[in-house]
Amino acid sequence: MAAGGAPAVLIEVFGCQMNVVDAELVLGRFAALGFARSTAYDDADVVVFTTCSVRGHAEERVYSRLGALRRWKAERPGRVLAVMGCMAQREAQRITRRVPHVDIVCGTRDFPALPDLVERVRAGRAGPRPLVLVDGRERPDAARRPEARLRRRQAYVAIMRGCNRACAYCVVPGARGREVSRPLEEVAGEVQALVAAGVVEVCLLGQTVNAYDGQERGAVTLGTLLRRLEGVRGLRRLRFITSHPASFDADTLAAMAESSKLDRFLHMPLQSGSDRILKAMRRGYTLERFRAVASRVRALIPDMRFGCDWIVGFPGESEEDHGLSLAACEELRFVQSFVFKYSPRPGTFAAEHLADDVPIEVKKRRHRELLLLQERISLEENLALRGRIAEVLVEGRSRLDPAKWSGRDAAHRIVVLDDDRLAEGALCSARIVDATALTLFGEVESLAEAPA
Repeated sequence: MAAGGAPAVLIEVFGCQMNVVDAELVLGRFAALGFARSTAYDDADVVVFTTCSVRGHAEERVYSRLGALRRWKAERPGRVLAVMGCMAQREAQRITRRVPHVDIVCGTRDFPALPDLVERVRAGRAGPRPLVLVDGRERPDAARRPEARLRRRQAYVAIMRGCNRACAYCVVPGARGREVSRPLEEVAGEVQALVAAGVVEVCLLGQTVNAYDGQERGAVTLGTLLRRLEGVRGLRRLRFITSHPASFDADTLAAMAESSKLDRFLHMPLQSGSDRILKAMRRGYTLERFRAVASRVRALIPDMRFGCDWIVGFPGESEEDHGLSLAACEELRFVQSFVFKYSPRPGTFAAEHLADDVPIEVKKRRHRELLLLQERISLEENLALRGRIAEVLVEGRSRLDPAKWSGRDAAHRIVVLDDDRLAEGALCSARIVDATALTLFGEVESLAEAPA
């Protein structure tokens, strides 16, 4: 219970940035019902887990955390435990069997109803539990409260939901449904409201964000939206994730080049350097197609840097295939890579039709080799920045040294600063003086904007 007697809700987020947006939308609806936000389980009357299903490990983490809350539930009658998101959508019945003390399970497009369901449970009007709602009938992006956000100066904005692609390993289409874009002016209005509330950096989200069409296929592109947001006064930075190499159109690329606010970082997963494996993954492009897109972007925006996702040990991946991934990483000079070991996900094409035939020891070795290569490339790229000036948005205290501040530059690189003038949300110019593979270290030259 919060101060003043208001009920308190704690939301714990697992997984991707879309789950952060969903958590903020739910927080806004709880606030409208008079709930306060809690950051401590002991003070919370309601706990909500926003869940991920991309990997089995993510689901097992949620089950472990849910199990640990059995005592929390028992300590105070009337407490409510809810699960929402992709795992709730895919695993609803299993959750209710495995964790019987869960009160509510809410799917990826039904979570706007969650606060009302919680109120029904708290008032004793819910009937037999758990309540399970995974119909997908709601439209989850409406009526966002700009003040209900997890970060002060940065915000994620979902511009579309779902995915029309059928990558062989991915559960997202089944968990989040078909692609649905939001109207352009609705997105623009949300961004303007967030900026008015103090946000200076917005990241646009979609499972395939560059397939955005504003519900006007052919007339609106992601480029149209970028141009519209360029005119939002007070917005300093703009970025988007996750883009698909086969979904870039000429208008979007041109708008990216025109934008003065777009970050110089593009997350564009390759997944494998082998055309044979890319075909087996059903990715819809070849390495040469990926090269062509990257080259076009770099020709238009020479200082653009790329981040990548990789999957090692996909069914049938040979040492030659793995070598092609290493070569592609070396050639394309990604500044950041997330590397995952393949694991079969129930309901996907790969799990149902392809043998998981790469031994786990081999997956671990390939995972390590790709990470070590990326570490070397990142270190070389970062050391080359010494002496350069970077604009840094301060995000908070450094996790490794709380006496210092941590932020990100326009290429989304972490920059650590030691300056008493800084605070969360400050914008400053910093000279880079040193670097590791993961972090830049800078000295503040000037404070461009004080925190709001």
